[in-house]
Amino acid sequence: MARLDPLPIGAVPEVAEIFEKIKATGHYIPNSQLILQRKPAILKGIRALSAAVMDPNGEVSLGLKRLLAYVVARVHGCHY
Repeated sequence: MARLDPLPIGAVPEVAEIFEKIKATGHYIPNSQLILQRKPAILKGIRALSAAVMDPNGEVSLGLKRLLAYVVARVHGCHY
């Protein structure tokens, strides 16, 4: 359970576009990112790190990366 409540999409105009792009592609927006709106620079850094890790042109296939992310989330009680 988060100690801070997630902010609604659009609460921080500086990062609202990030969430609108995610919604447009039909992907899930994690509560952690909705909470991180409070610190836009950190949110942008996390998004950049995630994009680099999930780069489909890496040595590990994107499917395996997604499977690993799912397994790690489940092990830690996240039902993402």
